[in-house]
Amino acid sequence: MEQDELKERLAAITGERMKWRIVELLLRESCVAEAMELAASGQGVASFRAAWGVSGIYECDKALFLQYRDRFVSAFPWVSHHGARREYGRVMLRLLEHREYCPDRVAAEQLVETVCAWSIEPGVKLSEKVWYFSILKLLSRQVEWGGEMLQQFVEMSQADSSPGMRVLLRRLGE
Repeated sequence: MEQDELKERLAAITGERMKWRIVELLLRESCVAEAMELAASGQGVASFRAAWGVSGIYECDKALFLQYRDRFVSAFPWVSHHGARREYGRVMLRLLEHREYCPDRVAAEQLVETVCAWSIEPGVKLSEKVWYFSILKLLSRQVEWGGEMLQQFVEMSQADSSPGMRVLLRRLGE
């Protein structure tokens, strides 16, 4: 399926169960790779919806998702839409936690660089930082300076006294 057609089809999906209807579209049309490409393209709502569908594929058909894992990992640093980053961050954390992706040192450093850069961008929300900081914590075993960066982010974030940020910071300190 061409990108323009995928964008149109994603835009036409609204209402209840939207995420799962997007997943059904991606499965029915066998366009997971195209959705990953669109998610990384930074094309607004279409990028988010594509990323949402990709995360849904991970949740409901992990075997299929894992066929595209390398594509997902290589596209990860190029995702620019904040909502798409949130979805990709959540999936990346799960891949790492479940050892479905075990980056070598160079790949781990690149991943840490990516989430560090995303963490300091203007407008980044707590719903994104949760995933970025959690990835940093997990990879700090492998990338020493990742742990140092996480500590700096925690210290910088203590000025944000929102209940959500306090919970996140407490969890990261455990």
